[in-house]
Amino acid sequence: MQFILKLSIGALLGILLLPYLVIFDSSPPKGSNLSSPYFSYTDAQLLVDRTYLKDSEESLYLDHQIFDYMIDEIKSAETFLILDFFLWNNWVGRFDRDILKKSIANRLSDALIAKRKARPDIPILMITDPINRLYNPFDSDYFKEFESLGIPVVFTDLKQLPDPNPLYSKQVRFWSKFFPSEAKENRFRFIPNTLNPNGEKLSLKQFWEAFHLKSNHRKVLISGYKNQASRLILGSFNPSDASALNSNIAALVEGPVADYAARSEMAIARWSTVDTSNLQGSTFSLLDTLNRLDQLIASEKEFDAFKSKNSGVRFLGEKQIKSTVLGLLKNAKENTEIDIAMFYLSDRKVIRAIKSALKKGAQIRLLLDQNLNAFGFKKNGIPNRAVADELMSLDASNALSVRWASADSGGQFHPKAFRLYDDKNDILIVGSANFTRRNINGFNLEACLLFNSVLSVSNKFDAYFDEVWTNSLGYSESLDYSELNNPKWMRWYRAVVFRIQEWTQLSTY
Repeated sequence: MQFILKLSIGALLGILLLPYLVIFDSSPPKGSNLSSPYFSYTDAQLLVDRTYLKDSEESLYLDHQIFDYMIDEIKSAETFLILDFFLWNNWVGRFDRDILKKSIANRLSDALIAKRKARPDIPILMITDPINRLYNPFDSDYFKEFESLGIPVVFTDLKQLPDPNPLYSKQVRFWSKFFPSEAKENRFRFIPNTLNPNGEKLSLKQFWEAFHLKSNHRKVLISGYKNQASRLILGSFNPSDASALNSNIAALVEGPVADYAARSEMAIARWSTVDTSNLQGSTFSLLDTLNRLDQLIASEKEFDAFKSKNSGVRFLGEKQIKSTVLGLLKNAKENTEIDIAMFYLSDRKVIRAIKSALKKGAQIRLLLDQNLNAFGFKKNGIPNRAVADELMSLDASNALSVRWASADSGGQFHPKAFRLYDDKNDILIVGSANFTRRNINGFNLEACLLFNSVLSVSNKFDAYFDEVWTNSLGYSESLDYSELNNPKWMRWYRAVVFRIQEWTQLSTY
């Protein structure tokens, strides 16, 4: 009996371990983990979306720039357009449609369709995350119209990215090979779609793929011109209706960094569509678009001519974002000033680097989202509340200050920005990447821009950050860390849940 028991246990362990012996981690695909040299530029602007309540009127006020600039770029582009957005859908979550007013997803799509009809000769490439396929009405209405107009829609092949949670992913990737073909081909649809309760139910395949919990999280628009450099808008803005109330930051740059970003996007489109199920549109349309883009966009060999030594703008992707931020924090010293405006802050190495910078005398201000709102749904404050409690409890020098972005509007404080200034550096990093393990360890596709000594951008960020920090415009845009104080048991609960989620990666951040 003991022999049979041991044999059974051994067989069970063998079955559980088998996926780890035959499924290997993916290496970063082409177009990811890039770090460009510093490039010169002809224009650089910071674009800011601010949402707040007017106390006197108790009404929402949206002071948003990013969307309007994107519409302008679509209208004015002369030679090509490339768009890559994590979320592009008209799902409203739990918001009342009347609060959101006009659909930003529909308006951006309408602008792209109008551009295609007015200029059928220019190549247009659209890339997005496959999560948008869960919003069926949008998929059928707009993505199909893009297809009919010859705009290829590429859904990023997330299987090419490393898995953040091998405990789950390797088991599913191995054992799903033995599932019946009906399950692997989206035929079994019985799982409720929490993202769109009125839409089609999810298949087993869609459900298990969603729990790999990784994404193409980029937010990029690139436009080409005949007699001037290409232009790039890159930041934290999603054309998703449920994101319409979010506060965001983006940068607009005219210069070779736009072509560098375009090369990265083209690489993503190529390896994503090796599996043609990730392409909405014809293969001919995609290849024709990529071939024409290849002729219009600067080649990798040409980028050397636009390098600048120690100032200008750089493109950073995925792990390069993390290594750059850690390097800057490591070299921080007394009198180094650091401002961080962030939707999610949780990566352990970044947190340890912040602690180390504080010990060396750096002055750090954290302006964080409360992690309370998500598309009209309520959240529990993790990870930011747990991380802020941890940092504030360890700081005895008063070198660290934390303020919470106001959550009164119902939207999210969604920027991802890192600012560092001292006698040797004048750095600003903005983009799509939260400082979390998933975002900056190569599991997601992410993109950021690093500006060094670009005053048109850094000065505007400094003014923006100070206005929100001090509420100097007269609106309640932030509140002191102490104003969200909780009982010890609540802080302990958040800390424990946060550490479990960070270790297992079973979370939304």
